[in-house]
Amino acid sequence: MPVLRFKPSRLYELTGLDLERLRELLFRLKCEVEEAEGYVNVEINADRPDMFIGEGLARAVKGLLGVETGWAKPKLVDSGLTLKVERVPTRPYIVGAVVYNVNIDSNDYLEELIQFQEKLHEGLGRKRRKAAIGIHDLEKLPSKTLIYTMKNIEETFKPLNYDKPLKIREVLENDEKGKLYGSISLLDNEHPAIVSGGEIITIPPVLNSDITRLEVGTKHLFIDVTGTDLKTISLVLNVLVSGLLERRNAELGLVRVESPWNGLYPKFEPRVFKVKPESINEILGTEFGLEELASIIARMRHNVKLEGDSLTVEVPPYRVDVSRIVDLAEDAAICYGYEDLGPRSSWRVMRGGLHYITELSRRIRTIMIGLGFTEVKLLSLTSPHTVKLLGLEAVSVEVLNPVQVEYSVLRPFMAVSLLQTLKGNLHNPKPIKIFEIGPVVYKRNDNVVDEEVLGLAIMDEEVGYEEIQAPTYSLLRILDFKFKVNPAKLPFLVEGRAAEVIVDSERVGYIGEVQPEILEKLGLEYPVALAEISLSKLSNATSKVHS
Repeated sequence: MPVLRFKPSRLYELTGLDLERLRELLFRLKCEVEEAEGYVNVEINADRPDMFIGEGLARAVKGLLGVETGWAKPKLVDSGLTLKVERVPTRPYIVGAVVYNVNIDSNDYLEELIQFQEKLHEGLGRKRRKAAIGIHDLEKLPSKTLIYTMKNIEETFKPLNYDKPLKIREVLENDEKGKLYGSISLLDNEHPAIVSGGEIITIPPVLNSDITRLEVGTKHLFIDVTGTDLKTISLVLNVLVSGLLERRNAELGLVRVESPWNGLYPKFEPRVFKVKPESINEILGTEFGLEELASIIARMRHNVKLEGDSLTVEVPPYRVDVSRIVDLAEDAAICYGYEDLGPRSSWRVMRGGLHYITELSRRIRTIMIGLGFTEVKLLSLTSPHTVKLLGLEAVSVEVLNPVQVEYSVLRPFMAVSLLQTLKGNLHNPKPIKIFEIGPVVYKRNDNVVDEEVLGLAIMDEEVGYEEIQAPTYSLLRILDFKFKVNPAKLPFLVEGRAAEVIVDSERVGYIGEVQPEILEKLGLEYPVALAEISLSKLSNATSKVHS
């Protein structure tokens, strides 16, 4: 869990509590507290990034004490800033906000603000890959129009804490943060940048310019968040802004983003739930009444309205951890106190059991071994080259940021893995008869489908449709499935020597001979026959019989 450090004087100023009382309350909020070298180290649960700054931590503690309840939607003003977004392929999304009257009045607060930024980078930002934050002195912006674009790495700007301009390339190669994060968004000697008045003010996700540096005395802030996912960067912006808005007299300024996701940011809107006391009581084993539950939830800083026999709960936009009723139940337990819930004996007896597909897989393994096949177990990730040779590119699912290029696609058919295995066993005695049970992943329309399948293959000096048909039919008959076959066309099977297997009017698999041209391109010197049966579809087909 993230560990944050705070000056004791700051925490006392924000909460009015001595360390022992604060330790007790923070423990209820799933935090551990230790003193070390003049600081208070607080280990905060990763699902509560809103508490990564003293003001957010104090907000939660005051709610627990009932000193303050609910949350107030901030007054929104137009900042007059416009953020124009050009094509930035490596991290295409950006949002922004202005927070007035933050007033960085001490080095302690400045240190805490930078710590807040870095902890958000590590957690929600996934070490800046998914989201990265830039915080700037608003009054130092060269212009109210900002442009998010790609810049050639030979262009210059004055990096933060440097006394002279450097080329972007020099920063990426020599600066500590450049070495850590410089490769994340670099593409063909171009790097993302935000430009204001012709000046580069940041190269996300690496480093800001010295032009807009923060210092003691900075009053108003401009914040940018860039990344690869619009929802994530919007959440990060909300969490950061919420901590700054706890400062006295702080106001939120909207930034106009001109982009395909046009609009004013931040979208500081709550998530709304309709909650009945029974649903919380069932989870916790409590007997909370409507008004008691409303009071408890409000102390966790949610807004609550009583409407008939239900509560309408507005979850603050900074509470990224609350997405379901069970999360509100956890908040109620924290506020009420786990120690006060009391033990409850369970009246429900449940016995574990194997999933039907697991039972089916075990039976199939026994049968296939009895039919003379050897089981293999391969990775779901496979070679895009083999997928392309089999004509399966259109239905394949590619993995982002693969560790190895040769393992960058999820196999859409078991045939891909089986043929690769046969290629590695060309010199073993024939016939080679193998099978595998495992997942395949493929695209169908606009959806991604994940299925558990059985694949079997035979390679021999001479092998055809009949040799793979016999064990496939035997397996289905032993398992007591009624099936039929129809002619089929698959891009890697010989036309006229391939069939689809039908069970309960649904296509559950195929049987066929692999095209000689494909075998030649794969380096396979012997004919191969394949079959594939979807256990997921068999499970659905037999659920009426075996349920």
